Amino acid sequence: MSALVSIGLLAGAQDSFGQTVALGAAGSFALFTAIGNFGSTGTTAVTGDIGTNAGTLTGFPPGVLTGTSHVVDLISEDAAKDVDGAYAYLADFASGNVLTTPLGSGQVLTAGTYRIGAATALAGNMNLDGEGNPNAVFIIKIDGPLSVAAASNVRLINSTAWENVYWVVNGQVDIGANAAFKGIILGNGGINLLTNATLQGRGLTRAGAITLTNNIVTTSSVATPLPVQLTSFTAERRDDNALLRWTTASELNNAYFAVQSSTDGSRYSTIGKVRGHGSTSMAQAYTWADARLNHSPAAVIYYRLAQVDADSSRHYSPVRTLATAPVAGLGLRVQAYPSPSQSPCSLRIDGAQEGPVTLRLTDALGHKVAEHQLLLVAGSNSLPLAEANGLLPGIYLVQVQQGAVRRTIRLVRE
Repeated sequence: MSALVSIGLLAGAQDSFGQTVALGAAGSFALFTAIGNFGSTGTTAVTGDIGTNAGTLTGFPPGVLTGTSHVVDLISEDAAKDVDGAYAYLADFASGNVLTTPLGSGQVLTAGTYRIGAATALAGNMNLDGEGNPNAVFIIKIDGPLSVAAASNVRLINSTAWENVYWVVNGQVDIGANAAFKGIILGNGGINLLTNATLQGRGLTRAGAITLTNNIVTTSSVATPLPVQLTSFTAERRDDNALLRWTTASELNNAYFAVQSSTDGSRYSTIGKVRGHGSTSMAQAYTWADARLNHSPAAVIYYRLAQVDADSSRHYSPVRTLATAPVAGLGLRVQAYPSPSQSPCSLRIDGAQEGPVTLRLTDALGHKVAEHQLLLVAGSNSLPLAEANGLLPGIYLVQVQQGAVRRTIRLVRE
């Protein structure tokens, strides 16, 4: 069995540190309870090991685990001892900075140890500022439960790494819906992640149940992971439109997608916005139609997505291109004028390919009035609609078909 490897903090340091706490066997776990049940509802995604040393583990699947689960085995036994040792050491560690509750509301802390002598809440944004030092260590000790409000964020700025942030909580930890929490929780009570809450770091407790609901938990060493896992992005022509489709496997604090286009591939403008799903571990699908595809003087249109997260950070998708020129009659446009009319009227047909088309005229009930072939030139054509002469007042349909492309318009006779 393992014993906790030596703690790496210097005994007299209080304001800034250059070393971290060694977690021993618990160091591979994203989520672990020494005593308590472990349960997940929905499609939670966890990167790292999970487990309990005294209880049951349920919810994987449907939850997705990139790691190993340990339930009352030799590894969980060692992890329980090492979590207990790390918690006890940090709980007794000297602290020279007293915080008041609640936390958040744009609060900024620099490296050091902090303590609150009672239960506390965190609401809004809390910023942990490493001041350019990637080894800056933060220890925040709370002598009571911690409640994180919905949609709140712990933000790591100026080189702060979650591996160097310790939340020592003598009580239960509740992370609210759609909140984004970062750091290592060393707790003495249950750990609850509400719907779509995310944790970048570890949740380790001496005693208490762990409950999850459609969450994302990761021990990725990347300080700021991409908030959205984009699994596909395509652009295709649909008649005169560009149809953009994209899907995501998971989202973290995703505010919206800005759909952007360019005629030269370097200068982009936003042509639309699509609201994101905040934080979710469930796959999502999106679409956007650009009706201006064939109204641009450029031969090619470039498309990309700018994903914007809750703190206004932006991340860009790969670029997709579409030609603006009509292909095989896809740009076919038909107009009858005048309509409504009492006198003879004409058809204007734009975007045609050179060759024959079929003209069909029907009444509102679908009964054929006339049908014959016309020969068009490429581009624009203006043709008298002789079949309209002598029609009784009413609504008629004019259908023009060239190859596989068909256009139907309404004609009103008075």
